[in-house]
Amino acid sequence: MNEPIPNRIPEPVRPSVTIPPVAIPAASPRRRRDVALVAVGATALVFGAALPTTPAAAAPNDWLAEIPLSSELSTPTVASGELAAASGAPAAAGLPVVLYGWPSTDVLGAMQEGDTVKLTPVGKAVTDASGRFDLRIENPAEAARLAGADGLVNLEIQAFSPEGIASHSFSKRVTTGGDLAPVDEDEPGTTVNEATATKLELVTESHIGAGVAAGTSAPSEIQAVFDKTDICGATLLKRYPGIDAIVGRMYSSTSGIQSSFSIASNATATVGVAKSVSGKYATFSQTGTSSVTSGDSFSWNKSTLSGGRQFRTDFTYGRFSNWCYPIGGTKKVSSYSVRPVSWDGGGYYGTEAVPSVPAANCRPFGANTSQTRSTSAATKTTNGIKISSVIGIDLSSSAGYTAAVKAGIHNVGSVTRKLCGTNGVPTSPGRYLAKA
Repeated sequence: MNEPIPNRIPEPVRPSVTIPPVAIPAASPRRRRDVALVAVGATALVFGAALPTTPAAAAPNDWLAEIPLSSELSTPTVASGELAAASGAPAAAGLPVVLYGWPSTDVLGAMQEGDTVKLTPVGKAVTDASGRFDLRIENPAEAARLAGADGLVNLEIQAFSPEGIASHSFSKRVTTGGDLAPVDEDEPGTTVNEATATKLELVTESHIGAGVAAGTSAPSEIQAVFDKTDICGATLLKRYPGIDAIVGRMYSSTSGIQSSFSIASNATATVGVAKSVSGKYATFSQTGTSSVTSGDSFSWNKSTLSGGRQFRTDFTYGRFSNWCYPIGGTKKVSSYSVRPVSWDGGGYYGTEAVPSVPAANCRPFGANTSQTRSTSAATKTTNGIKISSVIGIDLSSSAGYTAAVKAGIHNVGSVTRKLCGTNGVPTSPGRYLAKA
């Protein structure tokens, strides 16, 4: 059922603040990995048209003046990326990119509808002539203070252009030394939790927009949603408890097979975040992920596995209005976001078809034997968060197979079967599949 938008949500407008373009210092030589991690359009959050600019009133580095440009820092890169115009071409040079920290899920989970939180800017950069940027944090301990009891920090990149805004959300884990690291130690380097490149696409909700071509200069003034005096934050408009999520999958096309699945109290799931310009149903796009930690342990005990099985649990999501305002000015809503605020727990099953796998993926699976996965990264389920009735699309979900998340498959019969992996041999990252 379509979720009506509350009448009190205003249509978003661009605030009348200005950020002049920033001079781009020479890049220091380093190896760059340019991996487009998000499909075209999936990270898009934009406005329908460019708005007129106002006269420049600040020095080039006067926006968020308390935060140094990333190019001036020698600290580790937190995120790299490429800002693309609506046409797909790289965006212009000199466009501002800001890294914001969200409050922890401890804070978000306790919010009531109408409550407001502040977003904390922790890093900034500008695009180069190819639309690329690197984001660093002057003092990682400042970002680490945003972590909850689970040690996770939820971050959001916002990149600004005359066409609008592109956004990408991801999470980091605070190490014992106070640095920021990938959420899962076994996580491959091509995820958004590594300092790899994230491609941010600027498109409108109607997918119209010409963009700013590479090799050109940014306009002399840039209309954006903040300046040196702006306070930015989010207001919780609606809570959505009981959002169904797939955190594991397993398959069997033969008899004598059982499955088991368990999640410990410190397990982490990485689930989708979505944004929209208007907040209206069916205008949302996924713009990254946020990691959430389970409060309790729960398990799906051994039971007969026949066909495709989904292991499901529940999350609470929140719909937020995102806004900024200059001190003494008027709050301007720029967009709407939907993100997880808590992992509620519970456990139940879903079903799906058994996929086909190559014979090379399979190994003998003897009678009265078991195999348990607890050391590999999870396979992302692109539609694992079942929230389409609220926003028009489902979002991704994954839970890494670690000491806290275990998947087991058991041959309790008297006949040797075959155990396969969906992405390779049974020990490779992927899902178990038993067959005759």
